[in-house]
Amino acid sequence: MKKPVTYSDWVEIFERFASGDDTVLENMNSGNFDLDAGTAQRFYIKAEEAYKMRKKLWLERFQRSFETQNIKSADDFGMILLIGKKNLLPLSGFSQAKGLPEDLKTVFTKDLQDFANEIKKSLKDNIMKAGNEKEKMLLTINSFGLPADIRITTDEGADDREQNIPTKRKIIF
Repeated sequence: MKKPVTYSDWVEIFERFASGDDTVLENMNSGNFDLDAGTAQRFYIKAEEAYKMRKKLWLERFQRSFETQNIKSADDFGMILLIGKKNLLPLSGFSQAKGLPEDLKTVFTKDLQDFANEIKKSLKDNIMKAGNEKEKMLLTINSFGLPADIRITTDEGADDREQNIPTKRKIIF
């Protein structure tokens, strides 16, 4: 797909993203759109609709995973949370797409952070009241949230993920 530059290109991308297509995120990062008085409001509405639809899709899948999985231990619970956290990556990528206007990215990022915090609070409130693994489950819930972006860029803009990241490992010869 070509990089989006027109309103109709962006509407197509928003519709594909809303239906679950993550491949459009790359196009969103390479595209741009000059907002004008005629299309700005419609652009924002379409972006918001796509974001909300995808967030709703995520929530439905997350809730269904609790209904369909047989949770017998804190590890099973942790796997569901890990998968849910991984599935938040496309929403996070959408909210930080380089092709979106800065104010829209700020709104989406804040909303997504609030959404993740709300999910975390709900999980904490509904955790089993008794049981041996309650502390382990609480630790697992505390780790739930939006993945941190650890991308470090140099002046040239190159992606140096391993540079300047302490690992606390010692190499012994």
